[in-house]
Amino acid sequence: MKPIDVLFLCETNAATSLMAEAIVNHRGDARVRAFSAGRNPAPGLLAEAQAVLAARAIATEGLEPKAWPIFALPGARRPDLVVDLATVTWTAPELKQLAERAVIRWPLRDAALVENRRERRAVAQAVFDALESRILDDLVPLIARLALVPMRAPGVEMSA
Repeated sequence: MKPIDVLFLCETNAATSLMAEAIVNHRGDARVRAFSAGRNPAPGLLAEAQAVLAARAIATEGLEPKAWPIFALPGARRPDLVVDLATVTWTAPELKQLAERAVIRWPLRDAALVENRRERRAVAQAVFDALESRILDDLVPLIARLALVPMRAPGVEMSA
């Protein structure tokens, strides 16, 4: 059975969406593959996000910011599920262009946009905790339901 592809989107793809990608892939569930992208990708993984992941022994190798249009190119991997993590929501046409089956909106603060370093560390930690909880409580059950429906379902929009 083909794994469910999940794409996490945020503004910079330097912290929030990369942490979500890392958490999901760290779980090692063969039913799901996670990716991430941003509207305005930063040059690299935010140091504070990297520290939060390292403290949990979650690998950061290969985590790098990407621009979302790479997932909309002809022949590109089209994710089954798109999770919009941005506080400024992506447009519906952009999300429909990307999501094969469902869209979830989890607006979370992007630590990469926080100027104060101490606050940035706290935001990265809080966002990680929120992501871990939502992934376990909301995403895992949704993936289980999607895995039971092998054919293309109409785009579903959900909020959590």
